[in-house]
Amino acid sequence: MDFALNDEQQMLQEAAQRFLSDAHPCHRARQALPWDEAAQQTLWQTMADMGWNSLLATEEGGGSNLGILEASLIAESAGQHLLNLPWSSSAVLLVLLHREMGSNASAELNEIVKSVMQGQRAVHCITQDEAYWDFAAQCSDFAWLKGLYDDTQPLQIAFIQNSSIARNPSLDPTFTIGKAPDAPSRWSPLQIPGASRARIRSAYRLMQASELVGVAQAALSMSSAYAKERTQFGKLIGSYQAIKHQLTDVWMGIDNARLSVLYAAAALDSDLPDQQLACAVAEFTAIEGALQATRSAVQIHGALGFTWEHDAHLYLKRAQHLAARLGGASAALGKVEAISLH
Repeated sequence: MDFALNDEQQMLQEAAQRFLSDAHPCHRARQALPWDEAAQQTLWQTMADMGWNSLLATEEGGGSNLGILEASLIAESAGQHLLNLPWSSSAVLLVLLHREMGSNASAELNEIVKSVMQGQRAVHCITQDEAYWDFAAQCSDFAWLKGLYDDTQPLQIAFIQNSSIARNPSLDPTFTIGKAPDAPSRWSPLQIPGASRARIRSAYRLMQASELVGVAQAALSMSSAYAKERTQFGKLIGSYQAIKHQLTDVWMGIDNARLSVLYAAAALDSDLPDQQLACAVAEFTAIEGALQATRSAVQIHGALGFTWEHDAHLYLKRAQHLAARLGGASAALGKVEAISLH
């Protein structure tokens, strides 16, 4: 399989990196602006105007009808710049659920997805198993899903405004978390068959793996730049083998993760028979690569990297948070083994 991006995909990737570099640098992520801040809503509106929120919607539904691979490029850039808006939930999971429902979608789901695509709402999707919800202050609404990870249960959805839950600081200081409220009394069914549900679920999780690749790449870039300017004993620290080898190992881990994510995205887009294995491998390599890269970034920066004022810890914490949301490296490896032996 050819892993080279075509011209359109390269343009999309470059545009995403350029835009987020200007609009959402690390100091902007540190502010953890709430949704009711004008700057946060303007950023989301601009992302929608660029077509990111309707990337996976059909042309008939006002979207671009692009694939999971294109979405993964946006997700990687989002991770690289520590985006604190629920793009993966809104533009991938919610849009794919709506797309699969087609004409059977409820009026409420139609209205909310339309407002997401137009940049008027930012919706974070959670499951009934989550006690704490991400982006508690950085989204306009929550979509509460039952049965997303259990195909034996009916898939149902309920929408909740973010103002209805209590907000707390998180391990990752670039966004807030909230404690789950009591379950809503009104749920809407989503009549989606098991195979389609599994594909949508895999696509959503793959976005988080893509974000991990972006986080790892940012940590590596930061570490490499520091190694080229920091001197110790009269030499650049990048000239020492201990640093060289560490950075090389990080680069190899990121390259493995990125290739795994690209293949998994292509497998989902092409409905290949090994798509579930490919997605499990992508999750494992992305978790391992991101944790290795961000831990190394802190170590390479020495005492400076351990301080709260330095950005290295932000990437480490985002990597740890995303890894935990995916279940951790051990669970990902167990999934790989289980699928391989099936």
